[in-house]
Amino acid sequence: MRSMERGNVVSAGRSTPIPILAVVGLGLVACVVARVCVIGSDALWLSALGDTIRAGHEIPTGVPFAAAPSEQWVNTTVLGQILFSLLHLGGSVGIVAAQVATATCSLWLLVGAARRRGASGMGLAIMLGLVLIGGAAPLLIARAQLLSLVPYAALLVLVRREHERPSRMIWAAVPLVALWGNLHGAVLVGVAVLGCYLLFSRLPLEPWTAVAVGLASAAATCLNPGLLRAPRYYLGVFSGAATSDDSGMWSRPTISNPLDVLLIAASVVLAYIAFRHRRPLWEYAATLGLAGASALAGRHGIWLVLFLAVPAAVGLASPSRRVLPPPGRSRVLPAATAAACILVVAGLLTMRAPVFHLNDMTAAQLVQATRGEVVLVAEPLAESMAAAGATVWVSNPLDAFDHADQAAYLAFMDGDATAGARAFRQADVVVAVADSPPARAARASGYTVREALGPYVLLRRG
Repeated sequence: MRSMERGNVVSAGRSTPIPILAVVGLGLVACVVARVCVIGSDALWLSALGDTIRAGHEIPTGVPFAAAPSEQWVNTTVLGQILFSLLHLGGSVGIVAAQVATATCSLWLLVGAARRRGASGMGLAIMLGLVLIGGAAPLLIARAQLLSLVPYAALLVLVRREHERPSRMIWAAVPLVALWGNLHGAVLVGVAVLGCYLLFSRLPLEPWTAVAVGLASAAATCLNPGLLRAPRYYLGVFSGAATSDDSGMWSRPTISNPLDVLLIAASVVLAYIAFRHRRPLWEYAATLGLAGASALAGRHGIWLVLFLAVPAAVGLASPSRRVLPPPGRSRVLPAATAAACILVVAGLLTMRAPVFHLNDMTAAQLVQATRGEVVLVAEPLAESMAAAGATVWVSNPLDAFDHADQAAYLAFMDGDATAGARAFRQADVVVAVADSPPARAARASGYTVREALGPYVLLRRG
């Protein structure tokens, strides 16, 4: 099997131009993300924390913009928070621009890897279309997850190259994991994929290297401000109340959700194309693991889709046709096309900037109207207000808080006044969209509307 896989690498040691069709595909993906992307929950809390860290030049204890107790929370992703703070200096549009850039860069890495294995321009374009369809939710909704896109793609490129030509470069996975662990918690997905490669591919050939890299990579997940407490952070994420909330980011895929249907359909098609030809054992193991994780939480589906992208693109070309263009082929047209796409993306972001600015202004006005009060407000507005300087009761990162507070906050967002009573008792003011479930629950808990600001109402007791 190993020799067959090596035979698929048709460009070892030399540059492989990306076909114009693939460049167009990447450009279209970037344009779609720039035109459609919105900011979801689990994004601006990083900006709020990053602002605090940059202002005080130290890592605060717990979540400083939340009133609920969070002193025991382990903060491992400080670097990601600082990056988000810098990106948010230009407002929410800066986060969307980062989403465009990271999505495009990660796909560019995968396109390059597939091209080196003989994928055709058409195969790459089809692969990009399937990735955009299957990954619509994580690609078109900017969240903290954007910090993991490029590291994950880079790890996939490294591991596949090491499978084909084992070398000491596998040790590059250790600093990559360490850097990734300072950005986002999805580093555990990367470690799991790396583990599949080490166990099923590297261990039979170089057992000592496989074991050493595996242990070093696991230890690297703790090379962040959390240090030995980092495992507690990861356990807190997976055991939080949000992981059992069927309506949130950790919800299981269902056929009633169109985005979940697209994820399932694209994953099935990609898997069929990828595995209709024989693949390495470690890829089967990783695919099964990622599919299982995606079945438990739809947010993991992007990792499955990206994992299948390269073998699917290669699988669309018959082995006899996996050949490269001559070295002298002009790159002027692809470069010009890429430049044109960049200009279009910049134009789209410029056109949308006033809308994002208006949303930021609304959040700032709500903060001014609730200055000095503890605000109970649903996601994602809670994070926007936190980033603008408000003190919220609970917000993301939800795992930072006591399980009872997490459950009460989720009940408030669902409009359950009874289960959310704990949240209502702690808040000075409730901010919600008029006549939304949280607003109705607030009225049922003794709050009355005292002020309206745009689509939002401010409710206070009595």
